[in-house]
Amino acid sequence: MDLVHYILNNLDSLVPETVDHLQVVGVAMVISAASGLSLGVLASRRQRLGEAVLGIASTLLTIPSFALLSVLTTLFIALGLQIGDPPVIAALVLYAQLPIIRNTRAGILAVNQGVLEAAHGMGMTSWQVLTRVELPLALPVILGGLRQATVMIVAIATVGAAVGSANLGRPIVDTLQRSGNRLPILAGIVFVAAIGLSADAVLGGLQRALSRGRITSEPIT
Repeated sequence: MDLVHYILNNLDSLVPETVDHLQVVGVAMVISAASGLSLGVLASRRQRLGEAVLGIASTLLTIPSFALLSVLTTLFIALGLQIGDPPVIAALVLYAQLPIIRNTRAGILAVNQGVLEAAHGMGMTSWQVLTRVELPLALPVILGGLRQATVMIVAIATVGAAVGSANLGRPIVDTLQRSGNRLPILAGIVFVAAIGLSADAVLGGLQRALSRGRITSEPIT
C-alpha cells in the first residue's frame, strides 16, 4: 500500500517522466525500424555482408549501457550537439539493431521460393517483389524483431537518466545516489514494466494475427 500511496502522491512527476520515456522509446524505435529494415534487406541479399552486419550489431549489444551512453554524450558535447535525450536515443537505436536486422533477414530468406518464382514470372521487378511479396510475407517475423527490440529498449532507456534524460530512470537513479527511500525505485520499475508489457502484448498480438495462414517459415519470437 505504501507504494500505491507514493505513486498517487507523485503523479505530478511520474506522468511527465512517463511521457518523456515514451517519446524517447518511440523516436528510437522509428529510427531503428527504418535502419534495421534497410540493413536486414541488404543482409538478405548478400550473405557475407549480412554476416558482417549481424556481427557488428551483436558486438554493440556487448557494450555496457553506461559506457556507450557516456561515450555518446561526450561525442555530442564535442560536436556541440544537444545532450540529454538525443544521445540516449542514439544509444537505443544502436542496441535495437540486432533483433530487427536478424528477423528481417530471416523473414525474407524464409519466403517460399515458389511464390518468388511466380512473382518473377508475372514480370515483377526486384523492387516490386520485395515490397509486394517478400516484405508482406515476412512481416510476422519482422514484427517479432520489432517486438524484441521495443521491450529491450524500454528497459535500457532508464539508464539514460544518468546522463540527463528526464525519463522513468530518474527516480531510480536519484534514489540510488541518495541511498534513501526505495519507493521511487519501485515506482519507476512498475511504470517501466507496464510500458514494456503493454508494448509486448500489442506487438505480440499483431504478430500472431499476421502469422495465421502465412506460408513463410515458423515465426521468430
